Amino acid sequence: MPVRRLALTLDWRDVPADVGTDAVFIHRDRGAAAHLPELTLLGSHDGFDLHLTTGPNSALAQALGWQEVQEVRDEAGTLRGLSAMPPQSSFTALHSRLEAEFGPAEFALEPAQAEAGSSPPLRVALMNATRPALVRQAAAQGVNVYLTGDMRPSALSSLEECGVGILALGHRPTEEWGLRQLARELQGAFTGLQTEVLAAGAQR
Repeated sequence: MPVRRLALTLDWRDVPADVGTDAVFIHRDRGAAAHLPELTLLGSHDGFDLHLTTGPNSALAQALGWQEVQEVRDEAGTLRGLSAMPPQSSFTALHSRLEAEFGPAEFALEPAQAEAGSSPPLRVALMNATRPALVRQAAAQGVNVYLTGDMRPSALSSLEECGVGILALGHRPTEEWGLRQLARELQGAFTGLQTEVLAAGAQR
């Protein structure tokens, strides 16, 4: 059966009974087949998280106009994110731009240089985890603002030690951005495909 109408959602619980599409892409698809037996289901968790939320999200880097993009890997060589130069020249301007894209940040801390009154060029790291070792790895690549989904208090001392600021953009807002981006990419790849991103709170 051809798929002409595709719904995209984070969780199967957000799919209404009258969804009216040919198939549904579900990010967190565990248990979906048992509850949505009448629908054709597509699912991806790790790949979606890695490439369309925080982490090595090249589509977001392009959308935000970032330049000089480089990979950031952990001590084992695993790809964890990317670093780049944003067009904004201040932490405040960067914060405002990201809030326009994702909504209010869950946590924000300016880099030490901004507190001292100097304004070196910003270099951001978009990372899929906030661990002390990753903070130090990013700082070694010249990063002064760390971007991620959730803030881990255990990383705060490493951020302060390295003089690195942080913007925790929120887990769900970054996932919702990924859904919208996936919908755009699929529409560009498949002529005539109609997509709909489903919001949370649907009732079955």
